[in-house]
Amino acid sequence: MVRILKDKSPKVFVAENVKGILSANNKETFPLIIKNFEKCGYNISWEVLNASNYGIPQNRERVFIIGVREDLKIKFKFKDNKNNSTVPLKEVIFNENEIDKKYYFSKKAVDGLKKANKFMNKGRAQDLEKPCNTVGAHLAKVSLNSTDPVLLINNRYRRFTPREIARIQSFPDSFILTGSELSQYRALGNAIPPVLMWHVMKELKVQILDKV
Repeated sequence: MVRILKDKSPKVFVAENVKGILSANNKETFPLIIKNFEKCGYNISWEVLNASNYGIPQNRERVFIIGVREDLKIKFKFKDNKNNSTVPLKEVIFNENEIDKKYYFSKKAVDGLKKANKFMNKGRAQDLEKPCNTVGAHLAKVSLNSTDPVLLINNRYRRFTPREIARIQSFPDSFILTGSELSQYRALGNAIPPVLMWHVMKELKVQILDKV
């Protein structure tokens, strides 16, 4: 990104990364990133945004970095959306009669885990009345023994379908999913929720792009 910024000098740029980048390498990495962006001639603002504060049914915290070219003499200010009402998971998952049996965990898998851990405290069965935990890129291989989100409905455990992951990420149903299911899970899990990005860009347009 630094190389491109030096070469192209756009008016603004947006960077996004996982929250863990703030603590990476004993908290030395993130300040170095900001310093290098500033050396490219940009006023930098950053914030940890949670997708659930933007009408998305997912608790997904990500670091957003906004850079505005110094000669524009404007610094971006993140808008506080923390008081917005959240969207529960139940609004985006399918009815159980619409789910293929391949998405359900076998009785053997459930019984085996219960035997090893009667409280099943590693399997993250989601509360349908709240936003979902963060969906990742490896949900095609999710297990009950992992920390990935799963569903428990009518005493049956199952994983999410790719379309449900797309909905949790705020992609519209008109968005076409292509390729194998494995590639779909990976692409969706790595994506920035488009509705969240829309909110960021809308504010960027109002504060910066409409003024320069």
